[in-house]
Amino acid sequence: MDGDAATDDATDIDPATALDDVDVALAHWGMAARGGAETVVAAMADALDLDRVFTVGEPAPEVRTTYPDVEFYDVLADAAFEPARRLQARADRVFEYALWEDVDWTDYGSPDVLLTSGATTRAVITPDETLHVNYCHTTPRWLYDRYHARIEELRWPTELAARVALRYLRTRDAAVDDRVDDYLVNSPVIARRLWKFYDRESTVLYPPVDVGAFEPRDSTEGDFYLHAGRLDREKGVRAVVEAFADGDRSLVLIGPEGDDTERVLAAVERHPNVEYRGFVSLDEKRDLYERARAVVFNGVAEDFGIVPVEAVAAGTACLAREEGFPALFVDDRTGLFHDGSVAGIRDALDRFEADPFAAEYERAERFARERFADELRVHLAERYRAFERRFRV
Repeated sequence: MDGDAATDDATDIDPATALDDVDVALAHWGMAARGGAETVVAAMADALDLDRVFTVGEPAPEVRTTYPDVEFYDVLADAAFEPARRLQARADRVFEYALWEDVDWTDYGSPDVLLTSGATTRAVITPDETLHVNYCHTTPRWLYDRYHARIEELRWPTELAARVALRYLRTRDAAVDDRVDDYLVNSPVIARRLWKFYDRESTVLYPPVDVGAFEPRDSTEGDFYLHAGRLDREKGVRAVVEAFADGDRSLVLIGPEGDDTERVLAAVERHPNVEYRGFVSLDEKRDLYERARAVVFNGVAEDFGIVPVEAVAAGTACLAREEGFPALFVDDRTGLFHDGSVAGIRDALDRFEADPFAAEYERAERFARERFADELRVHLAERYRAFERRFRV
C-alpha cells in the first residue's frame, strides 16, 4: 500500500502546467445529493479546469445551487433505449455498472485521461489509449466490510433476497476492477480496504477542505455542541442525540435527511435541548463550527470523515468515535475519543467539560484545497507520462 502523497513520485512536475497538453474528463456516479464525495468531485473539476462532470441522472437542485459553475452532464441523455435506462437507474447499484460500461467515450472526444469517482464508474470501458484513474472514496461497504452488519439488520424474506443480490453485485464489482489502471484513495483506511478486497495498490490523496474559510476562535466559550452530517444509521446520530438526554447541554444537528431520519427526528422531539436545523448554507455551517463548544462525531469506521477536519480547521475540538480515519487524525491536541455508544459519548462529554480546550487548527492545514489541486494535477500528469512511455515505439 502506497501511503505517500500524490506528488512524491513526480516532484519535477510543475502543478500549474502539468496537464497543459493532456485532455482530462471527469465522471462521478451521480449527484442526487450534496455529500462529501460530491464536494470532492466539484473540487476536482475546479483543480482540473473542467466545466463538465459526467454523471448518471440529473443532479439534485441543491447540487446545482451549490456548484453553479459546473455542468453535470447526464450520460443517459445519449444512451440507447433511454426510457428503459432511466428506469434501470432508479434501481441504483443493480444496473449502474451496466449503465456506465455502455457509455461510449469516443462520443466525448476520447480523453487522454478519464478520472472516475465512485465504485460503479469503474465499469467504464475506455479507448485503449485512454488512461483510467479512479478516485476511490470507499469500496462498496454493503459488499465488503459492512456486509454482515447490514445483513443482520434485515428480516426474512428480505434478508434472503439481499444475500442473493449482494453476492451478484460483489461478483459484478470484482469483475470491473481490471478496467482501472490506477487508483487514488481518500485515506490510508481506504488504501487498506482496496488492498484487502481488490489486491490493488493506491496513492492517498486526502479530500480538500476549505480550511482558509474558517476563522478559528475560542470555541470553549460556546454554549452548544454540534453534530454535522446526514441522518444515516452509520453516522450514529441517534446515539449522539440520546447522549444529550436528561441533561442541560444543548445539541444542534445539521445535515440532510438520510436512511435513519424518522427515528432520529423522533428522538429529537423527545429532548427539548436538541435542535435539528436540516440542510444549512456553507456560511451558516462554518459559523456553527466556529461557535460550537465542541463537535460530536459518531460515524462508523469512516473512510475519511470531513467533519473532524472541518471542526479542527475552525479551532473546535472534536469528540470522535475511535474508528476509521478519525482515529488516525484526532489526537489530544484536536479532541477526544469515545466508543460510539451512548454511555461512551456521555463519558467523552464529561471529560471535555472537566477540561475544555480549543483544537490546534494548524493540524488541518495539510488538507487545504490548494494542496489537493496541486497533488491531483501532478499525479495525473506523472501517471499519464508513464502510460505513454510504456507503449512508445
